[in-house]
Amino acid sequence: MATLGNLIKNALSAKAKADTALWTAIGGRFYFVSASTGASKPYVLYSVGATSPRHVMGKKRPPATDTPIYFDVYSDSSSSTEAETIQGYIHDVFETVSITGYAEMGMRLGPEITIHEEDTEFWHITITYYAIATKN
Repeated sequence: MATLGNLIKNALSAKAKADTALWTAIGGRFYFVSASTGASKPYVLYSVGATSPRHVMGKKRPPATDTPIYFDVYSDSSSSTEAETIQGYIHDVFETVSITGYAEMGMRLGPEITIHEEDTEFWHITITYYAIATKN
């Protein structure tokens, strides 16, 4: 049986591939945790944090699970525009995520940080979402 983290990982990948605007903007470079060696930019890394049961008094099973989800956009463009455009696509695409066996997973936007990495000259935008998965 797949873990909730694996289900989320697969759902994120499928959702990214299904969105033409995002997929085209990143040239299909949507990687789990780390990019391929020598990967061209722009690309997006995504990862799933530790799942945490949301308990309710008097319930034996937790009715929901909280999971942080992270996206990192990398661009080697001379301005931040390319990375910011991809950031907008991520917001559009991952507003909600569907997982088999769960109600539609709500995604709440967390911190976002834009960095211009001086040593590599890359634009790097890190985006955090907090997701709540509720079993059907």
